[in-house]
Amino acid sequence: MRKSIITKILLSRRLYQISLENLNSDNELSLSIGVILLQDSVEIFLLAAAEHIDADVGNNTNFNKYFDLINKKLYPKELPFRFRLNSLNKLRVNAKHYGLSPSKSETTGLLETVKEFFEEVSLQVFEKEFVTISLVDLINEGEAKDYLTAAENDFSNGEYVNVLINCRKAIYVEIESDYDISPYIDESERKGFALMLMGYKAPFYARNKKYINENVKEPTDFIVYDHDTLDMDLLRSGMSRLDYWNVWRLTPSLYRKDKGSDWIVKEDFRKLDEEGIKDRAEYVLDSTINLILTKHLDLKRSKTPDYRKYFVNLKNESAPIYEKADNKSKVIGTVPASCKKVFVDSKVSALNGDGLFWHVSHLEGDLHLYGYIDNDDIE
Repeated sequence: MRKSIITKILLSRRLYQISLENLNSDNELSLSIGVILLQDSVEIFLLAAAEHIDADVGNNTNFNKYFDLINKKLYPKELPFRFRLNSLNKLRVNAKHYGLSPSKSETTGLLETVKEFFEEVSLQVFEKEFVTISLVDLINEGEAKDYLTAAENDFSNGEYVNVLINCRKAIYVEIESDYDISPYIDESERKGFALMLMGYKAPFYARNKKYINENVKEPTDFIVYDHDTLDMDLLRSGMSRLDYWNVWRLTPSLYRKDKGSDWIVKEDFRKLDEEGIKDRAEYVLDSTINLILTKHLDLKRSKTPDYRKYFVNLKNESAPIYEKADNKSKVIGTVPASCKKVFVDSKVSALNGDGLFWHVSHLEGDLHLYGYIDNDDIE
């Protein structure tokens, strides 16, 4: 489904939830508010259904006409509960345009009818259960999506602390992990392409053992932002800088060294205080989903060649790997004797002198090789 359709469904669901409290009241004013919100919820849902099946709904289409236009597309099937929902629309018109409050007997059963309508039509039109439709569906598969799915379930179950934690985990794996300076504790162990990429966005002044010894007091201190880089990344992908920093301020700091490590969550008492936590969790969940979705949609719009793996066979055992395309540059590694081929992504003329060099980007199991190999070592 398109984002615009899912957004309408989410708005419809939210309006339905707000109408619950009002329609469960005996107060006439609350009942009026309830039927107005409930009818708005149904109408927005019908707009989403119409957009999904390309029904010709115009700006001035009246409520009853939605059913005709959508049923025409669904034929021989048709939308359920038409008569009952038209009754709801009449109650809404009376309340909104004439100030006539509905009686409790007139609103009895409306919530159940609308709920069944949403559930049936969702399966019929969208082929998904109503409660499972979410903008998270548009996010690329991966850890961030998993954590946000968990956060949605946490919110439904009233586990608001877990909502904050899982949203911050999604932010961490998508953004914060690039600012992890822990690999610089011992630079002699920073071997291989994967390790070289860790913490590559952290500010240069923090990427050394001296900084770590003096400034890292707890595990979460291993994340050191370069604010210019982060702000530029947010701007480039279209993410809201305000929402990002609001989420950052409202959620507990956490840290994970790698996927195989346990999460460390800093229990910040103010952020996890029960007072107002539901409102904070709701804002954080909506904002985090939109932030990650915006980033992923931006990635989908980016055009790059299809990924393929290229390799070359080695002529000489234990071929040296150079820092530069120059056999007089620093040797930063050696191909193990047991390795007969390496993965490469390009070749280029020597930086100094004659000859060719192959750029190695070899990631296979525990073997990580990155640098340049002289053409003389290639079959």
